Amino acid sequence: MDKHSRKITVKINGKERPFTTDKPKHIETNVNILEKEKEAEPRPYASFQQKKKKREKRSPITGAFNARIKPAIFSIAMAIMIGTGFGFIVLNVIPKQKAHSPQTLETALPIPMESKNSAKPAAKSANEAAAASFTVSVIQAGVFTDREAASAYARQLQSSSIPVVVVGEKQVALFIAVGNDKQQLQAINEWYKQKAHSTYIKSLSFANINSKRKPVIKAGETLYRQMAAISVILLGKGKVSIEDWKKLENHYQQIRSQTVPNDDDIKRYVSHMKTAYNMLIAYKTNQREELLQKTQQELLEALKSYIAVFPLRS
Repeated sequence: MDKHSRKITVKINGKERPFTTDKPKHIETNVNILEKEKEAEPRPYASFQQKKKKREKRSPITGAFNARIKPAIFSIAMAIMIGTGFGFIVLNVIPKQKAHSPQTLETALPIPMESKNSAKPAAKSANEAAAASFTVSVIQAGVFTDREAASAYARQLQSSSIPVVVVGEKQVALFIAVGNDKQQLQAINEWYKQKAHSTYIKSLSFANINSKRKPVIKAGETLYRQMAAISVILLGKGKVSIEDWKKLENHYQQIRSQTVPNDDDIKRYVSHMKTAYNMLIAYKTNQREELLQKTQQELLEALKSYIAVFPLRS
């Protein structure tokens, strides 16, 4: 047996087997190693205490900052989500609803009978105001401060088969055509530009003096506008319907039935109106263009007499 170990024999099942004391030492050594490893392992309690100490070491400012920043970030995120959802609804849902319901509340509801009846007086007063304010448009061929020079130029225009009247005192204007509105005169204005030095389309509005607007004047205003419109249409190579000719005849009969007051300007006005009507009817039968020029000339003369009764508005 080795001097460092003692050998002992033991009988097991009738056989002798060696048994040394080295084994206990080896077992004892393993036990010691296990105990050391257990001591080296971190204790849960100790680690909890260490974490607690670390938390206690944190600054109170850092804790307050963390407590505020997290709710703020959450609020911003929620605001973005809500705003995006609302924008989607506005851009997509609402336009579709409008597209499927074109009628508004006002158009969908029927108008009560009282509202319809109450609207009639307003419309009637508006029509009366329009009738009371007589307006026409003219083609102007120039304005002069010298009446003699204006008259000389007027004779020159007449020699070119252009109707013309001289209107005014201090400032003398030359009118060479008359119609209901500016648009209506555009066609013949292009033709007159080739013969006149310069032309200008302007609107005329007259002062409303009820005391002088006799029935014959009121009937004459309607007839005047009809004759001016028809003559301009025909000069521009347009067509006039049969119904328009019938209306013209009816309004002419109305002016014929009215009493003409003892006023020279009004007498001249009515006289030129009747002559213009006869020239227009003659054109309807003969289709001669010079009759249209004469119609315009008579209408311009009637306008000059009208201006003498009802001054132009400034």
